[in-house]
Amino acid sequence: MAVSPYTLGGIIDFPELIVQIYDNFQEISIFLLNFVFAGMFIGRKIPSLKKSFKEAGPQILLGQMLSWGQILMPSLLVAFLLSRFYDLPEAFGTLVAVGFDGGATVAVGYTSTFQELGWYPEGIQLAIAAGVVGVLGGCMIGVSLINWLVRRGYIQEADDPNDLPDNVRRGLLDEENFERAGTITVVPQSVEPIALHLCLFGMAMLGGWVFVSLLETLPGFLGTFFSFAPLFPFAMISGMILQILLNKFNYGYLVDRGLAERLSGLGLEFCILSVFGSLNLPLILQSSIPLGVIIISGIVWSLATAIYVAPRIMPDHWAERMLVDYGQSMGNVPVGMMLLRVVDPQFKTPALETFSYKHTFHAPVFFSILAFLPILASMVGIEVVALISFVAIVLCYLLARLLGYWQSSEKLKDVLENK
Repeated sequence: MAVSPYTLGGIIDFPELIVQIYDNFQEISIFLLNFVFAGMFIGRKIPSLKKSFKEAGPQILLGQMLSWGQILMPSLLVAFLLSRFYDLPEAFGTLVAVGFDGGATVAVGYTSTFQELGWYPEGIQLAIAAGVVGVLGGCMIGVSLINWLVRRGYIQEADDPNDLPDNVRRGLLDEENFERAGTITVVPQSVEPIALHLCLFGMAMLGGWVFVSLLETLPGFLGTFFSFAPLFPFAMISGMILQILLNKFNYGYLVDRGLAERLSGLGLEFCILSVFGSLNLPLILQSSIPLGVIIISGIVWSLATAIYVAPRIMPDHWAERMLVDYGQSMGNVPVGMMLLRVVDPQFKTPALETFSYKHTFHAPVFFSILAFLPILASMVGIEVVALISFVAIVLCYLLARLLGYWQSSEKLKDVLENK
């Protein structure tokens, strides 16, 4: 960020090498995002959607309510209030969901979409800004929420922060507690294990490109619609299909999730650097007021929904389950995991396991839908997107009632009193 032309780079003449590195970082950010999504399911044990819903039904419904509300509230504000005072594109109402649920890094995946919609680079920069605020808000509000939950006695496993070991505070592992990065599953003289996993990532990305290319050939409106689509959700789905096929033909054991996570982590680190370094602060400030209004609406919805819905539908440990979902909805998975580790450092509650099942369902379903919402808003209007979001939330509520998740007032009272 220091060498960005929007900060010190506009004042100081940095060496050409540094400028070239910065410029290349910007160019590879989209590639890195597709790379990270391609590996989301590589090496994982992928449960069926039926099992995911059976094990984590309440968390799936809470996650859907949180995410669709981040579309509903900003869309309503854009449609009926902000558009009266500002000249905003229809896709403006989708920025909070893109930045919050997707994260700042996911925003760069919409580059081709916003270019086709004629809203580039403004759309990307505002989505990144929303993602940055989501991460900060998820952390700061999340910690305040934890303090409130602890004072009310809703958290059962949280340790005293003063009891945290020094190595945890510094982010380092003790030598005797070092963890293995992964497992070598093939003979390195035959093929380098990292190279094998890298090829699987590449196959998933290639499969995603094939998906998009085929969809673009559809006739009429559908072909035009899919021509705006970003690649990353299709790379994710392609990676899931690839892992399912490997498991089906009994080659899944050769893929190590630890090595896949290290590759994903490497791609994500540099993607985050490139995204944050490319923030165009002057451009963001031009739309700071309407952006701030819709961001506040997304934060209020997420916080209110998490606190109101979670104790009414979670079978147990509602506070821990709620925190990981709330954090994920505000700033993607790392924020949710951070909040969960604060209240359940040893993962004694079922929150982590059920969240894993929930994300297996939530990620491919919601990210695939979210990829098309800016396109839909531009083609048919933000009012239609708001209506779809409202219907989705109502359906989630009705499903919670139908499946027996929604608890009676008497049982809710017992839950809140920890009986």
